[in-house]
Amino acid sequence: MHSLLTRCLAAALLGAAVAGPTAALAQTATQSATPTGEREGFYRFPTLRGQTIVFTADSDLWRVGLQGGRAERITTHPELEARAALSPDGRTLAFVGAYEGVAEVYTLPLAGGVPQRLTWQGQNPRVWGHTPAGEVLVTAPAQRGEPVTQLYAIDPRTQAQRVLPVGQASDGALSADGHILYFTRLGLLSDNVRAYRGGGMAQLWRLDLRGQAEAQPLLPVPAAGARPAGNDQRPMPYRGSLGERIAFLSDRDGQFNLYSVNAQGGDLQQHTRHRGWDIRHASIDGTRVVYALGADLRLVDLETGQDQRLAITLGGDADALRARWVQRPQGFFDGARVSPDGQRALLNVRGRLATQGTGTLRRAELPVPADARCRDGVFGHDGRHVYALCDIAPAPVAAGAPPAELEVWRFNADGSGAPLQITRGATMRRLAIFPSPDGRWLAHTDKNGKLSLTALTPNGPGATRAVELPGAARNAPAQLVWAPDSQSFVFTRGGADANRGRLFLHHVAQARTVALTSDRYSSSAPAFTPDGRWLYFLSDRHFASLNAGPWGDRNLGPYFDRRSKIYALALQASGPRFPFQPRDELQAEGEASAAPAPAAAAASAAGTAPARTGGAAGAARSAAVAPLELEGLAQRLHEVPLPPGNYTRLHTDGRRLYFLEADSTVERRTSLRTLAIENTGPQPELFAADVNDYELSGDAKRLLLVRRAASPQQAADIQLMDAAAKPPTEPAVLARTQVRWADWQIQTEPAAEWRQLFDDAWRLHRDHFYDAKMHGTDWPAVRRKYAALLPRVGERRELAELMAQMVAEVGALHSQVAAGDVRRGPDDIAAAGLGARFSKVAQGFRVEQLFRSDPELPTEAGPLVQAGVKVGEIITTLNGRSLAGVAALPELLRGQVGRQVLLTVKPEVASGSAGAERRVVVLPINAEREAALREGDWEHGRLQRAAERSQGRVGYLRLRAMGRGDMATFAREFYAQLDREALIIDVRNNNGGNIDSWVLTQLLRRAWAWWQPRSPEGAETYSNMQQAYRGRIAVLIDADTYSDGETFAEGFKRLQLGTLIGRRTAGAGIWLSDGNRLLDRGIMRAAETGQYALDGGWLIEGRGVTPDIDVDNPPRATHEGGDAQLDAAVNHLLRQLAEQPLPRPVAPPHQRP
Repeated sequence: MHSLLTRCLAAALLGAAVAGPTAALAQTATQSATPTGEREGFYRFPTLRGQTIVFTADSDLWRVGLQGGRAERITTHPELEARAALSPDGRTLAFVGAYEGVAEVYTLPLAGGVPQRLTWQGQNPRVWGHTPAGEVLVTAPAQRGEPVTQLYAIDPRTQAQRVLPVGQASDGALSADGHILYFTRLGLLSDNVRAYRGGGMAQLWRLDLRGQAEAQPLLPVPAAGARPAGNDQRPMPYRGSLGERIAFLSDRDGQFNLYSVNAQGGDLQQHTRHRGWDIRHASIDGTRVVYALGADLRLVDLETGQDQRLAITLGGDADALRARWVQRPQGFFDGARVSPDGQRALLNVRGRLATQGTGTLRRAELPVPADARCRDGVFGHDGRHVYALCDIAPAPVAAGAPPAELEVWRFNADGSGAPLQITRGATMRRLAIFPSPDGRWLAHTDKNGKLSLTALTPNGPGATRAVELPGAARNAPAQLVWAPDSQSFVFTRGGADANRGRLFLHHVAQARTVALTSDRYSSSAPAFTPDGRWLYFLSDRHFASLNAGPWGDRNLGPYFDRRSKIYALALQASGPRFPFQPRDELQAEGEASAAPAPAAAAASAAGTAPARTGGAAGAARSAAVAPLELEGLAQRLHEVPLPPGNYTRLHTDGRRLYFLEADSTVERRTSLRTLAIENTGPQPELFAADVNDYELSGDAKRLLLVRRAASPQQAADIQLMDAAAKPPTEPAVLARTQVRWADWQIQTEPAAEWRQLFDDAWRLHRDHFYDAKMHGTDWPAVRRKYAALLPRVGERRELAELMAQMVAEVGALHSQVAAGDVRRGPDDIAAAGLGARFSKVAQGFRVEQLFRSDPELPTEAGPLVQAGVKVGEIITTLNGRSLAGVAALPELLRGQVGRQVLLTVKPEVASGSAGAERRVVVLPINAEREAALREGDWEHGRLQRAAERSQGRVGYLRLRAMGRGDMATFAREFYAQLDREALIIDVRNNNGGNIDSWVLTQLLRRAWAWWQPRSPEGAETYSNMQQAYRGRIAVLIDADTYSDGETFAEGFKRLQLGTLIGRRTAGAGIWLSDGNRLLDRGIMRAAETGQYALDGGWLIEGRGVTPDIDVDNPPRATHEGGDAQLDAAVNHLLRQLAEQPLPRPVAPPHQRP
C-alpha cells in the first residue's frame, strides 16, 4: 500500500541493516562530551586501509587511526558524504556525496583537494569498495532497463564504466586476483526488520568472471519449504592463515554478526557474538574488519579474535547542533483556524503555534518549548485562549522518565504566560479537540475511537467523562460541531464495515446520543444555524452514472460523480417553515420562511452579534437559541434545492450556506461557493477559486480562507474577510485581508527537536501499529535502549538511522524511516538525460540504444526519438561545445531539464550510411523520466518476447506499482490484448499501492453469453459480460514484489484466476496510512492494518506469497537478457491452451422461439 512512499523512500533512507551498541556501551553513551570539550559522535559507514579509518559523522567524512582518538574532518559540505571506500593504496577516497543536490559518486585525495564526480545518473548509487585494479565498485539501477540493481566498476581516472555481468546485486567485492565476484543477491534495501525471513532475504553468491558459467550460491540453499538460516550479506574476501576466505554479515543467530567461510562456502566460523544489537556497516583490510555497532566503531582481527571498541572523539564546531532558523517554515504548514471574532488566525506550523492578524499586526508566537510539538490548535470560545494537543514534558524531566503524552494544553492567545495542562492520563494518541461556544466544555477524541468531555472552569479543568458511542466503527468520531447553546453537539462516525459516515447528536445534560442519519448513505459536514433552528449537512445520495451503459471501449463500470447534496434537519417540531420552501398561499406576504429567534433578531437589529462568553452573557445567548427537540428529529428532514456536486466543508451564518466544491479533474481543485438561504430560487455563487480550506468565525461574521500554495515550499495565501455573498474586489481592500506570515522564521534547537522527533516517532508507532502488543516487544524498554544514544546524534540523518534500529525491533515490513528537514547545500542542479544509452567514441558519444515507448503516443517518446536521431549515430557537439574530450555526456546536460539544447549529429562512418552532419534541438528530461523510459523499454522487450515465443497468442502487461497511474496502465494494456488467448501480468518489482481490488474485479468478470449481430456480414460476436477476458492468465512475481503487489498476487491465487510463477515475494502484508508524520515531515512508518483469511491465518506478512511454479531468474542469464520466469509463463500457458483449448463461440442456427 502507498507505493509512492514505500520504495521511493529508498533514496532518502539509511540502509537496510539495523543495529545498536552493546548494553554496556549504551549505558556509557548518555554523556557524549569529553572533559576537553570534544564529543562522541554517531559513527557510520567505516572504511579501513592500512592504519587509517574513514567514517561518516555529522554528515561529513572523518579520518582516525586504528587506536581511535580525536578524528580529523575531511569534508565540510552541508550535504551528506557517506559510504566511503579507501583505494587499494590508501591514498584516495571514493564516496557518495550530494555537492550539487543529487547523490552521486565522487573521489577525493585523502590528503584533501577538490572532489571529482564519477557518476551522473541521478539514481542514488552506492559505493562498496574497489577492484584490485583500483576501479570503484558501485551499485546503481541497470542502465539497460531491467528493474534490478547492477554492479559497475568505474575507472576513477577516465570515468570509463564496465558492467559486472550479474543482475540483482545489492553489493559486491572481487577476489584478490580479480577473477571471482562475490555479491549479495536481494536483501532489504529500505525496510528495517529484525530477523527478516521473507522472500527477499539476502543471499551470498559467487561468479567466476573468466568464463560464461552462471553464478552460484556461495552458501548452501535450503530445500523448498525449509526455513532459511538467515540473511547473508556484505561479502569481504581476505586471505588468512586458513587460505582465502570470505567474511560477511549474517543474522543467522538472530542479530547481524560477523562470520566467514572458505572460498567454496564451507567451514563456517562466527567471529562476533553481539546480542540484541546488529552490526550495520563493515569494511575489511587484510584480516582486520572495522564495523559500526550502535553509535560506535569497533575493530576485530579475524585471526586473533581481538575485538575492541574504538574510543573516537570529534572536534570542530558541531555546526549541525547550533540553534538554527527555519527560513521557510511555510513548507511545514499544518493548518489555520479563525478566532471567534474573525480578527485573527491561529497558525499551526512545524509544531509551533502563533496568532496573527492582517496587515502589520504583531504575530504572537505561543510559548511552545523547543522539545515539544503542538498540533491541531483551536481558539477557545472568547478568543483569549488557544487549546492545542502538545507533548510538553513536565519540568524538570526525571532521568529515565517515559516521554510526555499528547495532552490538551491551554495557551494565552497573545503569547503571554505559561501554558496550562487541561487533560491528563493519555495512553493513546489524542486526535482532535472541540471547545464549546460557552467555554464550559471541551470535547476530544483519540486514536482508539473514544470521545470524551472535559469540563472547563475559571480555575482550570474539571472532570472528564467518556461519551458512550453506539456500535463499532472503523474510525474515531470526527467533524464535531457544537450547537449554538452548547447543550449538544453533532459528530460523524463511520460504520465498522461500510465505513459510511453517519451523523450522531449527543445531548450533554441528558448524556444521550441519538443517530440522525442511517448507514444507508454517507453523511458529513454538519453545520448549525446560529439561531439553533436548523442543522445542515452533506450527504452522498445522488447517483447518476457518467457511463450510460456497459458498452464502449475500456468501460470499467459505472462512475458516480457529483454525489453530494445538502440536507437540513429541523431542530424543533413546531419550528418555522423550511427556508428554501417556495412561498405559497399558506405563507403570508412578506413573512419569512424561518424567522430568527426574538433575541437573535433584536441583536441583529442592534447590529451586534450574540455573545459567546460564559456567565450572564452565555445565559443570554442560550435564551436566544431555540431549544432542541430530540423526539422525531431524524424524520424532520429537508433537501436544499441545489444541484448535486462534489461538496465538502459546509458552514452557515444563517443567511448563506458556504461550502467547498471540487471539480471533476484529476487534481480535484476546490472552490468556495455560497448559496443564499431563501425561497426565491437562489443560485450558488463563486466566492473564491483555488481554496484549500476555510472556516467561518464563531460570530458568523468573518471568514478565514487558505488558498492553494504555488508549491509545497511556498506560503499559502491566508485571508481574513467579511462573510458575504462575494469577497471584496478592490485591490486595496483585498490587501488588507492578507494575513502576513510569509516572513515568519522559526528558531529551532536541533538537539531538543531531535529528542521530540524520537519520542514522537516511538509514541506514534505504539499508537498506530496494528498489534497493540507490538509483536511481543517490550516497547518502553526498546525506547530506553535507543534513547541512550540520542546524545551521540549530530545531524538529522543519524537520528533517522537510530529510529531505524528502534523500529526494526518490532519485526514488520512497511518500516521505512526517512529523515525530514535535513541540511541542504546551496546548489540543487537537476540531472538530465536524452532517453538513450551511449558509448564514448573519439568524436563524441555514439547512440547505442534508444528507449522505446508507445509509438502511438508520440509525446511519450524520449528526446532523441522525437528529434529523429537513430541508433549508431554520433552526437559530436552540445550547444556548440565539442564532445570529443568530454568523459560523460550528462555532465553537460546538468541543469538543462526542459530547456532547448542544440546537438550536432552525424552518421557513424563505419556503418557506411549516407547523410550529412545535421543539427537537432531537443528538450532533455529529468532523471525520473529517464528511468521510467528505460524501464518502459525493458517492458516493451518483454511484450515482444512473449509475442515472438507464442506466435502472438500470449499477451503481456506489467504493473510497476498499484496506484492510480498503474490503473491507467492496466486499462491501456489489458483491453488492448483482449483477443489474446493467454495473458501474462507481470508484478515483479511492483512497489505496491492500493488498487488490487480494481484489477481483480476486472479479472473476475466472466463471459457467459454472446451477441451475434446480423450485419455487417461476417460481424464478430461479442460477449456478455462486455470486454471480459476469456483466456488463461499467469502472474509473474519475485522477491521484489511488495505490499499491494503481493496482495494482488495472493488474491489472484486464492480466487483461482490463474497461475503464479516466479519466486516468493517480499512479505509486506500489513497496510498503512502514513498518518504518523513527524513535525519536520520525516516519518518512521507504522504497519497499521493486517490482513487475514477466513481460514484463520494472517496473510503475507513476514513470509510473502508463494508461487504455484517456482522459477528463478539466474543473475548472469538475467544480465545477458534472459528471462526464465517469462519464458516459463509462456510455456505454461501454451501447454494449458494445448491441453484445454479455448472454445470459440459459434452462433446457433436461427429458429422461431
